[in-house]
Amino acid sequence: GTPNVSTAPAVREQHGHDESMHPCAPPDVVVWPQAVGQVQELAALCHRCRVPMVPFGTGTGLEGGVNAVQ
Repeated sequence: GTPNVSTAPAVREQHGHDESMHPCAPPDVVVWPQAVGQVQELAALCHRCRVPMVPFGTGTGLEGGVNAVQ
């Protein structure tokens, strides 16, 4: 639901880069699942709709792995 999903530009930008030199590539939406079952449902939905999932931890990576690029 709404408290666990955001399309706000600031939130998307925060989750679209890490500590690497790569430019920001924000995702279309950010989701904060609260339980393992929600992660499973989200993964199944993304798979069905052919939408990539990009995991985000603390944003301290140095490789640009959180950048949502295709």
